[in-house]
Amino acid sequence: MIYPIYSMNNKYNTKPVYWEKAKKYLIKHDYILKKVIQDVDNKHYLTRNSTPFQTLANAIIGQQISVAAASSVLKKLKLNINGFTPKKVYLAGNIKLKNSGLSRQKVEYLTILASKFVTNPNYFYGFRNMTDEDVIKRLCELKGIGEWTAQMYLMFQLNRPNIMPLADIGFVNSAIKMYDIKEPKLENLLKVSEKWGCYKTVAVWYIWRIIDPEVVQY
Repeated sequence: MIYPIYSMNNKYNTKPVYWEKAKKYLIKHDYILKKVIQDVDNKHYLTRNSTPFQTLANAIIGQQISVAAASSVLKKLKLNINGFTPKKVYLAGNIKLKNSGLSRQKVEYLTILASKFVTNPNYFYGFRNMTDEDVIKRLCELKGIGEWTAQMYLMFQLNRPNIMPLADIGFVNSAIKMYDIKEPKLENLLKVSEKWGCYKTVAVWYIWRIIDPEVVQY
């Protein structure tokens, strides 16, 4: 299924067309999440505010570190290479990238990603017309991109409404605590998520807000 993503002008920083409907659905079907949604500032919501390259690069930078740590690395990176485009990352060289706070592996992954955008940008075309599963499969062909990173792309670049990243330890641990989930924890978390219908992306976004008041963006 292909989803409508934005309002008609398709601009950046635009609320997904399903967002308000999803909130109403979650408030109706999940009394625990209801309080979280009502407590969160309505001025914030999941949105697309980066280019496709930046979303993937941000997700690579954010792998297995906190939102604050990733933001710090990204800020240094932009200063060190004077921007944040595929060409600038591709031409930056390992030293500048590493001096931004990136690990050796992430330097490699970002360089591979930037190279792909520079030499074969068509590789990333057509994702809007692909299923979630096919987008994940195609992105995971690139070294350094696993299911979690591909899911961040689906959520933050394509704004797909029904993504639940079970490899996101922060989300999983927070949800387990919120719902007092017992063993087997992942299996029971999946049962809880049935309440969220086809709006798991929105539920995950609000649960992230419990972990960190800083709005998550990729």
